[in-house]
Amino acid sequence: MASSSHDLSNDEEVSEAELAQISEAFAQIAKGERTAQALESNLTSLEKKIDDLLASFEESERLKVEEANSKRVNPSSEKEGGNNDEKI
Repeated sequence: MASSSHDLSNDEEVSEAELAQISEAFAQIAKGERTAQALESNLTSLEKKIDDLLASFEESERLKVEEANSKRVNPSSEKEGGNNDEKI
């Protein structure tokens, strides 16, 4: 089996400059991975905050709708509640 031109033969050695380039490439990859992990963590935190805000708004809206429906179904109870202060 013949070796390709990219394979190292017994006589060839990787130069120190090539080793430095490879080392630098791995260092840059590692730095990129750390940056990606930090970004993902920040995005996860932001997503949770957005979800919490959305849930809060949805709950507030649900309560408003229930209150409006309650007033529409029982309009006399609102009037009676307002007249209680005058009866005292």
